[in-house]
Amino acid sequence: MAFTEADLRPLLLAVGLAPGQEDYSLTFDQLQLDSLARVELATRVEDRFGIVLEVAADQSPADVAVLVNAGLGEAAS
Repeated sequence: MAFTEADLRPLLLAVGLAPGQEDYSLTFDQLQLDSLARVELATRVEDRFGIVLEVAADQSPADVAVLVNAGLGEAAS
């Protein structure tokens, strides 16, 4: 099981990402997603995938996807 853009996008939209934004290499600060949005994203990832994350302002959604996939890989081992 892999965490893909199809998994990431609805989570980001649910926490306030602008619908037209598709550059997941931008940081959460650049995307104007505040600490509450980052905590909500981490909570949704944990609820859905069982991966506990801390999401920092200087990370990007792409970074989060890498972390989730790493966690899923560890869980499968």
